[in-house]
Amino acid sequence: MVPLPSSTEVCIVGAGPSGLACALGLAKRRIPFVIVDALEAGHNGSRAVLMQPNALEACLSNALGALYPQLPEDLVSGGIQSNTLTTIDLQERLVFRLRMADIAAYTKYAFSLLIPQHKVEHRLREYVQGGGNGIHWHKRVTDVKEVAEGTLYELGFESGEVLTARYVVAADGSKSFLRSFAGIRFIDPYTKKEAGPGKNDLSFVVADVLFASPLPTNVPRDGLQMMVGAGGVVLTAPLLDIDSAGAPRNNNLFRLYLGVPDTPPRSPDAAYLQAILDARGPGSHSKLHTVPQIAKVLDSSRYRTRPALADRYVQRAKGGAYILLVGDAAHKHGPAGGQGMNMGICDGIELAQAIDEHRNSSALDAEKTGTTHDAVRIMDAYSAHRRSVAGQVIDMVESMTQVEKGGRDWGAYFRVTALWFAFKVPFVNGMLAWKISGLGHAK
Repeated sequence: MVPLPSSTEVCIVGAGPSGLACALGLAKRRIPFVIVDALEAGHNGSRAVLMQPNALEACLSNALGALYPQLPEDLVSGGIQSNTLTTIDLQERLVFRLRMADIAAYTKYAFSLLIPQHKVEHRLREYVQGGGNGIHWHKRVTDVKEVAEGTLYELGFESGEVLTARYVVAADGSKSFLRSFAGIRFIDPYTKKEAGPGKNDLSFVVADVLFASPLPTNVPRDGLQMMVGAGGVVLTAPLLDIDSAGAPRNNNLFRLYLGVPDTPPRSPDAAYLQAILDARGPGSHSKLHTVPQIAKVLDSSRYRTRPALADRYVQRAKGGAYILLVGDAAHKHGPAGGQGMNMGICDGIELAQAIDEHRNSSALDAEKTGTTHDAVRIMDAYSAHRRSVAGQVIDMVESMTQVEKGGRDWGAYFRVTALWFAFKVPFVNGMLAWKISGLGHAK
């Protein structure tokens, strides 16, 4: 194991998608960095399952392509290209079918990539480590303080080790220790109050399962499908199951997202999951199809979600050291639209560029006097742009969530009916495909 150095230019705290993307951006620019994570090894219990064109095109291939030209294709090869995102009601009538092909003029990745977050992280780690940059696992930050007249931050670790850095990247998740240290509020963007558990939080179950054969034909193997109705959303996402040699093993591997009205078990078993499918999953209200049967649960968990947004992404010490937020440390929202991992990756890439521009600014000494020199404005611009993007995405996700919640009241009926009519207009499909793709957020 490589020992943790005592100092570096940039310390990235968190080796998830946002931290790894930032690391690749720094490596491209040959900026010294150290990346640490509190876990023992790579994270494999993540919930994200979608990569959108913005993460593949606008961020990875454009921002990193000179050094990592094969990275986007390596990611694509590990997933399933979902050319459509389909929403149906309990009677399996089509509500709308989002056609990603409508944005083909703007990207070579006119699809949503169905790939679990842990596979994305695995591929990003390979590229980070392939460049000679190891990840320091089991390094939990327990203390932070300004040193050297505020020109550096000193990080103390649970292990007793200490490291100083000028830039500290907070990629340490929604319960970010670094965000708390910096005194940055994590607020509900609608109430402007501190985001915390509340009665309006939505509960979900996420599970990776193997369905029994034969798989009913109303469960697509080549695209994401969402059922909306009473009780909450039922989403099925096929996943690529391959062995170490790259050969397919099982065509019935699926990720399930299930909205639940109450508090589910910590690790829901097959009986719990099957009961939800039997009540409101594919085939549950159809005379033409049967309900898919769960043969095996590979992994399952529960979570609650609420919208949250950091009131700023940047904390500057008096001497010009920085704590900089990315990913879940900066924003949080529900799973609708598959946006979280993509925003985190784009945060990381854009922050690496901002750090590079900041280091190259011609008069960094101006920061020590608190002036509004370009060096200060570079970081403020990063914060303003990425926070604006997060706010727009949260608004979109919240609107989509209202549809996913379903229900039997008139409000739910009118929402679904309005969508059915709207998607009869081709322009509407293209507009929503563009919004979900995230391509409009590229800097």
